[in-house]
Amino acid sequence: MSKHTVYFLSPQQQRGLMAEIWANRLKLPDWEIRSAAWDQDSLCTDTPIEIMKEIMLDIPEVQSRSYNLEEVSEADLIVALHDGDFEQGDIPSDLPSQKLLRWNIRNPELRSTDTFEQWALYQEICDEIAINIKNLEPYFRSDYM
Repeated sequence: MSKHTVYFLSPQQQRGLMAEIWANRLKLPDWEIRSAAWDQDSLCTDTPIEIMKEIMLDIPEVQSRSYNLEEVSEADLIVALHDGDFEQGDIPSDLPSQKLLRWNIRNPELRSTDTFEQWALYQEICDEIAINIKNLEPYFRSDYM
């Protein structure tokens, strides 16, 4: 049986990486879990990984990826993490809508320029993403996939 694939997409990949790490914690043997940045010119900071290290001792290995429509379109599930107040129109319009979930997750980089405030916001969204991943667990473990 071939593996299913889920892609967590976000503009700079920070929130997507957090989702990828949380999903990897579910230990889903039938799923390949990936994340990518749809904004090719964006810089990815280490803040999300540092936040995750506060919570987990063992961070699964993740890698930065750029958005590749062909690869992402082959995924069984695509989750776009976007800030509804600032990034709603930024989600790539060429994504297959029948596979697409949209999560309105704030972008700390757009919400504040203060490093300490961004850190606190990343901690909050880390929890939001964890809850969303946990809510997807029945889907990942279902037999109908």
